[in-house]
Amino acid sequence: MERDRVADTLRLAERLGAETVTIPSQGRIAEDIVGFAQERNVTHVVIGKSARSRWFEVLHGSVVHDLVRRSGPISVHVVAGEGVEGEPVPRKTVRTAPPSRPESLGYFVSLVAVACALGLGLLVQPWLGHESADLIFLTAVVAVAVRFGLYPSLLAVVASSLSYNFFFLPPLYTFTIADPTNVVALFFFTLVAVLVSNLGARVRVDAVISRAQARATEALYGFSRKLAGCGTLDDVLWATAYQIALMLKLRVVVLLPEAQQLTVMVGYPPEDMLDEADLAAAKWTFDHGQAAGRGADTLPGAKRLFLPLRTGRGVIGVVGLDADKPGPLLTPDQRRLLDALMDQGALAIERVHLVADLDRARLAAATDRLRQALLTSISHDLKTPLASVLGAATTLRDLRADLGEDAKGELVSTIIDESERLNRFIANLLDMTRLESGAVAPNLALNDLSEVVGTALERAGKILVGHRVEVALAPDLPPLALDAVLMEQALFNLLDNAAKYAPVGTTVRVEGWQANARVCLQVLDEGEGIPPSDQEAIFDKFYRARKSDHVQAGTGLGLAISRGFVEAMGGRLDAGNRTDRSGAVFTLSFPTPADRRVLDTAA
Repeated sequence: MERDRVADTLRLAERLGAETVTIPSQGRIAEDIVGFAQERNVTHVVIGKSARSRWFEVLHGSVVHDLVRRSGPISVHVVAGEGVEGEPVPRKTVRTAPPSRPESLGYFVSLVAVACALGLGLLVQPWLGHESADLIFLTAVVAVAVRFGLYPSLLAVVASSLSYNFFFLPPLYTFTIADPTNVVALFFFTLVAVLVSNLGARVRVDAVISRAQARATEALYGFSRKLAGCGTLDDVLWATAYQIALMLKLRVVVLLPEAQQLTVMVGYPPEDMLDEADLAAAKWTFDHGQAAGRGADTLPGAKRLFLPLRTGRGVIGVVGLDADKPGPLLTPDQRRLLDALMDQGALAIERVHLVADLDRARLAAATDRLRQALLTSISHDLKTPLASVLGAATTLRDLRADLGEDAKGELVSTIIDESERLNRFIANLLDMTRLESGAVAPNLALNDLSEVVGTALERAGKILVGHRVEVALAPDLPPLALDAVLMEQALFNLLDNAAKYAPVGTTVRVEGWQANARVCLQVLDEGEGIPPSDQEAIFDKFYRARKSDHVQAGTGLGLAISRGFVEAMGGRLDAGNRTDRSGAVFTLSFPTPADRRVLDTAA
C-alpha cells in the first residue's frame, strides 16, 4: 500500500509538470540525495519531517539530520506532512508468514555449502593446516551471498563460525576455545564473513536490479522504435496493446472516443465487447482522468482496471487491464512500467492524430488557395471577354443604323475573338479537370511531328499575328507515338504563352531534332525569360510568373496542362532560359518508337 501511494504521488507530480527520478541507494540516502543535487546544480531540497521514534533514529540514524549535515551550500527545507488517518507510525516489522520456496531453498543451500566447505577443509587440513579452513568457509559464504542474498549468507556465516570452532580450533569437537589467540581469530573470521556476506548480497541486489532495468530499458527502446515505424492509428493501438500484454502478462483493451462515445478500438487477446459495469468505469476514467474499476476507489465492481491515456492536451483514451489472478493487478514496479508504456503509446496516438490534422489543414489550405486562384482567374479571364462581347453586341444592337460596314465588321471580329478567348479559358478548365480525375487516356499512334506542329501553328495564327514565327525541324525526324489532339493542345498552350510574354514584333521559334534515342522539340521566344525561382513553379496550377511588376492575363493553367498531356504520352516538358539572348525556352522530349518498345518491355 505504501509503495502504491508513492507511485501515485510520483505520477501526480509528473502530471503537474515535475520531473521525477528514482535514485538507487544502498542505505546512504542522504549522501545519494546530496550527490544528485550537486550533479543537477540544485540549490534547494525539500524533505518531509520524519514520524519515526527517537529510538529508531538512535539505532538507524536520521535521514533529515544526515542531509542537513552533508548539504553544504544547499538549502534544506523540512516540512511537516499530514499522515493518513488510521495509518500506524512506520516501524520495522517482523515477517510472520512462512518463507517462500526460493528463500527456503537458499537457506538449505547455505547449509549444504557450509557442509561442503567443512568436508573440503577437513580433507586439506593434514597438508595445509587449519588456518586454510577459514578461507574455504569464506568462499562458501560469498557464493551463497551472491546467489541467494543476505539472510541465507548470514546463516552460512553462523554455521561456518560454529563449524570452524568445533572442528578446527583446539580443543576439538567442543565449542570451548583454550587459546586466547584463537578467540581473536574466530572473532575476526566472523566479522570478515559478515562483511563479505553483506557486500556479496549488495552486489547481488545491484546485479538483479541492473538486469531488470536493462531488460525494461531494452523493451521500452524496442517499443519506441516499433511505434516510430507505425504510420496508422490501428498499428499504434495494436503495438501498444500487445506490448503491455507481453510485458505485464495481462489482458488489455484500448478505448478511444469515436462518434461521441467511448469505443473499444483494440484488445489483446482480441476483445471488442465490454459489459455495462466496465463501460461505466471506462467512461468515468475518460471523463475524470482517474483510475476506476477493479482495485480502484471508484466503481471497484468492474471486471477490469481502467487507466487514462494522457498527453499534454489531456486524456485521449483509456486502457483497460484484466487478469485471472486474484488480488491487485499491478505491483508498484509494474505500475511504473505500465505508465511508461502508456505514455509512449499516448504520444504515438497523438502523433498520428496530429499528422492527420496537419494533412487536413494542408488540404484545406491548398483547396482554399486553388479556390481563391480560380475565383480570381474567373473574375478576370471570364469577365473581361464577356464584357467585350456584351459591349460589342450592345453597340451593334443600339447603333446599327449609324455604323458603317467597317465598324460593324470590327465589332463582329471583337465578338469572335473574345468568344474564342473565353472558349480557350473553359477548355483549359475542362482539360485540368480531366487531368486531375485521371480521365486522360492518350490514344497513341505514329504521327509525323511536322504535321502536328503545323496544325498547332495554324490554330495559333491569330494569337501569333504580331510575332514572326520560324520553324526549324530536322528533316529526318522519325514518327512518334503520340496522341495528335493532346500534342496539338500542348503545343498551342506553349505558343500562347510565348505570345503573351514576348513583345510584339519579336520572333517565336520552333526547333526539332533527334538526340540519341529521343526526339526533342523546343519553343523559344524573345521575352524577358523566366525568373530562376519560377522555372518549376510555372507548371503549378493557377501560377503566373510576375515580370516587371506585372502579371500577364491568363488562368495559369496552360503550362500545367501541357506538362500533364506530355507526361501522359510518355514524354517530358522542361522550362529554362535561352543562352544566346533573353527569352524563355520550353523543351519537349519523347522516346523514339524503338526506345519506347524497350521501355514498355522493361516495364
